[in-house]
Amino acid sequence: MIAAFVLAAELVRADVLISAGHEGRPASCARYPKRACNLGAAGEREWTPVVADEATRVLRAHGVSVVRLPADFDGMYAVDAAVFIHFDGSEKPCASGASVGYHEPAFSRAAQAWRTLYERYFPFAFEPDNFTTGLRDYYGYRQVEAEDAALVLEMGELTCPQQRAWLAPRLAFEGDVLAYFISRLIGKGDVPVPAKVEQRR
Repeated sequence: MIAAFVLAAELVRADVLISAGHEGRPASCARYPKRACNLGAAGEREWTPVVADEATRVLRAHGVSVVRLPADFDGMYAVDAAVFIHFDGSEKPCASGASVGYHEPAFSRAAQAWRTLYERYFPFAFEPDNFTTGLRDYYGYRQVEAEDAALVLEMGELTCPQQRAWLAPRLAFEGDVLAYFISRLIGKGDVPVPAKVEQRR
């Protein structure tokens, strides 16, 4: 597959791609009429950029090249890792929690590594990997060739009052944990464990 990407006119190479789920919508929807104009859970469009921007800031400060993108984007990307940040929503509040999605079975180890790390801090439910088709067949996967992993990370359920209350003051912290995870995953940047982790449980 890499050869096909090399021939693509829009190929961009970087260490990491970070996309903030639903960011830029609904304004961007007209440019991508074949995609559902999903606006996400209430507050998600405001929250995902905060996490994405903080993870990007930390990684770049440690020498990692990052392509930071909104929900809808053009081009093809060859990266070590791609992460698509989301928060879940449910018609039945508190029926969900955090989760991980990936299309390639080889990325299950990276997904497990994230789950192991995030479960240390996130004190709520963790759903099985790929528990929805949207996680398994996320549209963004088609635009990346990732060496180590391409993952959708649902950081928690915004429609659950308890989870929302826990997440709200910790968005930048979530970005710090994500930056640490990505640095370890790709073996670049040597981002340290956030010092405030234990204080935030």
